[in-house]
Amino acid sequence: MEPMTRTFLIAAACAVSLTAASTPAASAEDLTLVFKSTNKDGTSTTTSYYSSEKMRSGDAEHETILEYAVGKITSIDHKKKEYSEITLAEMDAAMKQAQAKMDQMAEQMKNMPPAVREKMEAMMGGAAGSVTVTKGGAREVAGYSCQDYTIAMGQTMTTKLCATTALAMPIPKVDAQKFASFTTSAGMMAQNPMFKGLSKVADEMKKIEGVTIAESTSLKMMGRNIDNSKEATEIKKGPIPASAFDLATIAKGYKKVPNPMTQMK
Repeated sequence: MEPMTRTFLIAAACAVSLTAASTPAASAEDLTLVFKSTNKDGTSTTTSYYSSEKMRSGDAEHETILEYAVGKITSIDHKKKEYSEITLAEMDAAMKQAQAKMDQMAEQMKNMPPAVREKMEAMMGGAAGSVTVTKGGAREVAGYSCQDYTIAMGQTMTTKLCATTALAMPIPKVDAQKFASFTTSAGMMAQNPMFKGLSKVADEMKKIEGVTIAESTSLKMMGRNIDNSKEATEIKKGPIPASAFDLATIAKGYKKVPNPMTQMK
């Protein structure tokens, strides 16, 4: 996954979690998930740390740290020994710029023949409207009972995951106002005609309950099949050492570079 895409998805997920946490709820314990990940290049270990103040997720090649209080996302490239930072305010500005361009493209698409317009919308995200979530059986992963779900997006992509309600993510300690503008911009992009299927995705995903501890995805793209999977091998509840989020230690000696989203024109 490209760093810019990973950055946006993590910020969007955080915005969703803040919305879900708008009603009073007991704060969950810190959570550490260790996964065995498998793809065409072999197997690797992916670790995710979740606390009420920060989150960190990644593997030996790429990692991302999100600091809730300051609304900052740090992307780390271990192979290049580089890291970049971006604030939600900067992401919001980039998304507003992208929104203006998409609005312009949407107006231009109105003059296209219907068949061409439908094909363009499908390429830009309209195909997401065909997504379905189907509930399956139950099984056990890493000592936790979990529920199987199958997420199908037409004939293009199928994801099978197992989620457990025995675990809960810590509620982020942050002023929701820091995420308000970003969340609004993300919502506006989702409502754009070119991404009209995304609202269907959101509705279908509400069927999934709990924390995902196993997942496999099969993607058909340009005549190729791309398969990857991950399954939790260790799950720990309890305080996470401050060193797990210490950038000076994680990216010691690394060069700071501009974040790709701040370079978009």
